[in-house]
Amino acid sequence: MTLVAVPLSAGSPDALLADTLRAAAAGADLVEWRLDTCQQLGASPDEVIAAISRSSLPVLLTIRHADETGAWSGSASERCRLLQAADAAGAAYIDIEFARLADLGTWRPQRARLILSAHDFTGMGGDLVRLVERMRAAGGLPKIAVTARDASDLAPVRDLLVSRSGDLIALAMGEHGLPSRLLAGVWGSFLTFARLDEQAGSAPGQPTVTELVGRYRIHAQRPDWRILGVIGSPIAHSLSPHIHNAALAQDGVPAVYVPFRVEDPVAFWTACGAWIHGLSITIPHKHALLKQVEGVEPLVTSIGAMNTIFKLDEKSQGGNTDAAAIIACVEGAIGNLHGKTVLCLGAGGVGRAIAHALASRGAKLVIVNRTHARAVELAAEVGGLAVSEAEAYSVPYHVLVNGTAVGMGRPLESPWPAARHRAGSVVFDTVYTPLTTRLLHDAQAAGAITVPGLDMFILQAAEQYRRFTGREPDTALMRAAALARLNPGA
Repeated sequence: MTLVAVPLSAGSPDALLADTLRAAAAGADLVEWRLDTCQQLGASPDEVIAAISRSSLPVLLTIRHADETGAWSGSASERCRLLQAADAAGAAYIDIEFARLADLGTWRPQRARLILSAHDFTGMGGDLVRLVERMRAAGGLPKIAVTARDASDLAPVRDLLVSRSGDLIALAMGEHGLPSRLLAGVWGSFLTFARLDEQAGSAPGQPTVTELVGRYRIHAQRPDWRILGVIGSPIAHSLSPHIHNAALAQDGVPAVYVPFRVEDPVAFWTACGAWIHGLSITIPHKHALLKQVEGVEPLVTSIGAMNTIFKLDEKSQGGNTDAAAIIACVEGAIGNLHGKTVLCLGAGGVGRAIAHALASRGAKLVIVNRTHARAVELAAEVGGLAVSEAEAYSVPYHVLVNGTAVGMGRPLESPWPAARHRAGSVVFDTVYTPLTTRLLHDAQAAGAITVPGLDMFILQAAEQYRRFTGREPDTALMRAAALARLNPGA
């Protein structure tokens, strides 16, 4: 089982012990006491070491030098003295940068296990296999921490872990490297790091203990678990990990769903696609992987966009679950769409799904897009009409659908002027963060019927879940998980 370590720093031993209790309650297996930053906060190093025997969790003691992005500015001999004292006081692990191992001279811990670390805060660390071999030869438990510049950089970290011949800690820092922490149990890392909820952590990209232990079930993860996820950029806002992991846990499915921040989707799929069982695809990548999968559903071909990759007989398949969700949302609000005029804002991946889906139900599509040529192209495909933004204001629509990202995470922005809403119309926003967007707020005030993006999000995610697992999801559970994230205090 992969262990969860929580890095802690405090200005006194009592505060450190109190935080250790909180880490234990959250599900951590050990704590890393950063003696360098504790001293910086005013704690006496010797008093902190003396408190190790009172810790409720095993202690990993680290004194990281200022030139190692730490706060220690003392001498090598003083650091060695403190590490010796920590070993005698009962520290379970002692961590030192491999490059500074010579500072210890011939001394090695007698009780604690020695972790030899190598951090690269700017890149991928060079020849990692050779580096691990040298660390092992020096008698330490190797710890590799590199910096991912894109999600494709996860591949060498994963390869290092799954091919290991002994205990190894390996992770990628930063948002692009976050999945290496969340998948540590699947990949077999000896331990991974997580922070307390309100603390910043000791390195970029650390999740909270609550997330790692609860949402991602780190202690249950095993090498045979399937890896699922969502790709996009940005991706931190996505509710997908919340709802899919809730369903996976309830159903007892041996799989974990993680967010991948991806800038180059083709490079990512080339590097990582072989070990990913299923993907949700969001902005701006819904077109990018069409040629990378081994097969596509007919709807994907007609729409020219896919939001799902799943494995069928071990072959990658592209699907689009947006279309059916869009139809259900709009027809649930207006009834039969035949002959109704739908004004569609956007001609990107979501906009294409909207146009093709609603045209298939007999709706008259009017399409407006920032790049007018794309609106013209899409309108020709679905037998609709492309108009400019100025012309759109006079369209007598029955349904207005936002297929753009305008308003996502920006509650004051709307893709449609408040004064242009029509009483009695249906307004459907595919954006779901915030739950009530400015578009929906203005539409309600004008007397329109509104459909929130969360409705579509849950419906399309449920269809993805069926493809990923072959199981029928609990959509009420999914919705509750989404609402808990969107309204944490409710």
